[in-house]
Amino acid sequence: MEKLVSICIPTYNGEKYLQEALDSVKAQTYKNIEVIVSDNQSKDKTLEICEQFKSEVDFPVFIHSHTQSGIGENWNNTIEKSNGDYIKFLFQDDILEKNCVEVMMQYLAQYNLQAVVSKRNIINAESQLVTEGSWFNDFNDLQKPAGIPTDEFYIFSKKNLKNLNYDRYLVNNIVGEPCVSLFTKNVFKKVGRFDSNLKQALDYVYWLRVLAKYDIGIIPEKIVKFRYHSEQTSNQNYLNNLNEEQFISKILHNDLLFYIGSKNIKNHLKQRYPLLKRLVALRYRIFP
Repeated sequence: MEKLVSICIPTYNGEKYLQEALDSVKAQTYKNIEVIVSDNQSKDKTLEICEQFKSEVDFPVFIHSHTQSGIGENWNNTIEKSNGDYIKFLFQDDILEKNCVEVMMQYLAQYNLQAVVSKRNIINAESQLVTEGSWFNDFNDLQKPAGIPTDEFYIFSKKNLKNLNYDRYLVNNIVGEPCVSLFTKNVFKKVGRFDSNLKQALDYVYWLRVLAKYDIGIIPEKIVKFRYHSEQTSNQNYLNNLNEEQFISKILHNDLLFYIGSKNIKNHLKQRYPLLKRLVALRYRIFP
């Protein structure tokens, strides 16, 4: 029997795109699913759309009201309300290809992993594919600029970090948005909750925390459509130059320090410990 996958959908005023997201759930070829909606007290027709969806499908749909306390808390709430042993995030403005859950579960089982992410296509507000623009050029492929192979399945281990582009993964998410992930409930139990104090980097910081304990499989197929549009929170953060790099750095240097490469370790130690910085500088002046 197929194992139960909880599709977790945190919502807030999502009526514009939510129906497309829900329709993509209805079309999944993997059938043993439930849907967990956690709504941050929407003021539009989000809940009406969810209730209508619930009445149309033959799998369980649970709709929960959540007190606004940051997007991370809403993400956490969907997982905590779930019943499955597997978690698949879907955000209200994104779309799953019909074989998304099936493919992810196959990779998870085949390679005995706890977490996988996939490549994704980028779509705009009109659900059309995006193929150009400054944001697209920077982020259409999250792994390639870091040096991760893009055309084959890749098992991302913390041991790989030393061979990847440190300058890239110190600043940018090289794993993926939550909507491209599927992971076991066990990961959430072992790694803990998403940090609700973060606004932009909370997913990447979480993946780095996962990486400290588990390998992450990166699926080359584009089986999710990630919507990039002017109203989404991540776009507003991007335009406002929100910088949470210090939180990424903290995880890399506290939990993954001995996997980021000797050069990066040395640079980190010099920056964190000024006396050591002076001693290192003195050593190289004496012994060029």
